[in-house]
Amino acid sequence: MLKMIIGGRRRAGMTHRDYSRYAEQVHGATVAHNPGYMTSYIQNHVLDAVYGTHAAGWVAGPDFDSFSEISFPDGAAFARSIADPYYRETIQPDELNFVCHSAIILLATRTQEVGVRVPGAAPLKLMRFIASNDASSPAAFAQAWAQEAGRIADHPALAPFLRRMTRSISIAGEADANLPANFIANAPLSPFAGVESLWFDSDDTWRAIDAYRAVIEEPQSHLSGLLDRRQEALFVVEERTIVADHTAPNSAVEMT
Repeated sequence: MLKMIIGGRRRAGMTHRDYSRYAEQVHGATVAHNPGYMTSYIQNHVLDAVYGTHAAGWVAGPDFDSFSEISFPDGAAFARSIADPYYRETIQPDELNFVCHSAIILLATRTQEVGVRVPGAAPLKLMRFIASNDASSPAAFAQAWAQEAGRIADHPALAPFLRRMTRSISIAGEADANLPANFIANAPLSPFAGVESLWFDSDDTWRAIDAYRAVIEEPQSHLSGLLDRRQEALFVVEERTIVADHTAPNSAVEMT
């Protein structure tokens, strides 16, 4: 399964509210009318964000309004979708009506579920964009991230509030990724190692997010010394399901 993660920022002259309404109600409806070969399409509308660390000093904030998660059976299905006339003549041109193409995050990933103690639905989630500092090999980093995800899922400060957790792992550079070349003009794949997503119980979301931020700073973190913290960003988002995957956990709000 291939998941494309695309971060979009509103074009000049739009408020965040304007952008969110257009993304869901107009562009979302356009995609849902003919979703091609995609298996699901989730929009994540940004509510709040934090970037970098206090120790890293001043860094430019990643000013994004939403993140789309679009899943396909494989790279070949993705290639067929973006080659379809409906995508090229209708969907892609509509992006210019609300997205600033000068600032885009683009990731091609495979997603792994992380077991949690109290699984369930939750309306809000946290997306942490993780960047390696290249101090370790890709294999060593992947192992450390997997171990860290397990530590987080079982952490006593988080486990009671955590309803779901996934890791969307970048497949950039993998020989069998089977991605179409130059599939989005002027938007090369972003250098993030991937995205860690956590769904929290709505009654304790903000307390849990504060706890998560403290947990990842603990000295026993398996990723300690392996991250480029100046590139890191955390986004609190609300999901909107545009094209539903009925085989997946129902953690998002259906588009109406």
